[in-house]
Amino acid sequence: MAAMDRPTDADTGDRRTANVGPGAEPGDHPPRQPTRLERAPSERYAREQAPSARGRDGATRAVGVAVAGAAVIAFLGGPLSMTGGLLAVSVVVGIVLGSTLRPRTALAVGLAVGSIVLGLLGVWLFSRLEGGVLDPLAYLADVEGPLVPIQLLLAAASATAGSR
Repeated sequence: MAAMDRPTDADTGDRRTANVGPGAEPGDHPPRQPTRLERAPSERYAREQAPSARGRDGATRAVGVAVAGAAVIAFLGGPLSMTGGLLAVSVVVGIVLGSTLRPRTALAVGLAVGSIVLGLLGVWLFSRLEGGVLDPLAYLADVEGPLVPIQLLLAAASATAGSR
């Protein structure tokens, strides 16, 4: 009994990891080898990266958004004769273009401002169909007033904010 109370070299460590050898006792197991996982367990909690707009697909999507924004502005400003509501459309167009072209801020701002200008030209063309005689700058200054530069600034600012 006294021999069992004294620790031996095999008893000093954890029995689950003790080396199994000639002096092994019943119940001893060989040491476990660490299991290598295919990927880290924390990867399942990682945010999935949004597909970035790169190459031809992203450019096509951005141009489509810009043309759609211009069409919405032309429709709301022309047949529906909205003025103040176009500010909200300018912000939405800028945010969508900014998020579509996320790393390329200058391109997003250029497309957003171009979309607004194209939409305002569409409003002017609608006025020409109704018998208007003013040139685009005079018409927009008369009808929209100071809202035109505000729309352009909002589109640029929201495209910048959306691309970050």
